[in-house]
Amino acid sequence: MAPDEQDSGLKEATSQKPEEDINQVKEKLKELENQYLRLLADYQNLEKRTTQEKEDLYKYASERTIEVLLPALDTFDYARSSVKPDSTVEKITEDFTLVFNMLLKCLKDIGLETIEATGIPFDPVIHEPLHQIPTNDLPNHTVMQILKKGYKLNNKLIRPALVAVSVKKEEGAKE
Repeated sequence: MAPDEQDSGLKEATSQKPEEDINQVKEKLKELENQYLRLLADYQNLEKRTTQEKEDLYKYASERTIEVLLPALDTFDYARSSVKPDSTVEKITEDFTLVFNMLLKCLKDIGLETIEATGIPFDPVIHEPLHQIPTNDLPNHTVMQILKKGYKLNNKLIRPALVAVSVKKEEGAKE
């Protein structure tokens, strides 16, 4: 090839090379843009689905609790219908106790625990002291009486027990 031909061939090759590079970059850009749009759509769909699931969770969160409590409601309904004007106090008390026990059982099934032990050391995490009772019969700061039961739900404190706590009686104090 003559030098002029080489220069013109080189010019053509170099002039084609940038155009090819530009086309390749444009294709890559389109491909990346399509990927971005697909990812954006996926993200928006995920966001919508998550929002809907969250709404459903709040809406139906108590469904399991209601299902567990239905037997207690049935028992209460049965007890109520069995009470007649001529029912004895013993029958009404028995029905009431039956309903109460069924309700406690249902609540235990969903994780409710009662805080009602006496004779144990005062624990500020699960007990709320209402008053102190001077005594030398029990160690200092011992729960003597439960005034209102406390409750935990799956080991999370819902309400502390309201308690009376022992304190050492002073030696010279009058009774």
